[in-house]
Amino acid sequence: MIVGPATLYTLIKKMVKNEYIQAGSSDDERRKPYMVTDKGRDIVLNEIERRSRMAEQGRKAIESSKEENNYE
Repeated sequence: MIVGPATLYTLIKKMVKNEYIQAGSSDDERRKPYMVTDKGRDIVLNEIERRSRMAEQGRKAIESSKEENNYE
């Protein structure tokens, strides 16, 4: 997947506005570092947990389906 510059800068602006990341400082004018905030870290960790639960539910559904097919 390739993300274009306009999309990238729009996403960065939204993440800064929502306080998920904050701009850092750099001696290089061409580079602007960003750091994740505590709020941003919490959002990512919650999303990881949510997706892990979804994956586990999917695994259970597949296993249940296999067991049902074995009885037929």
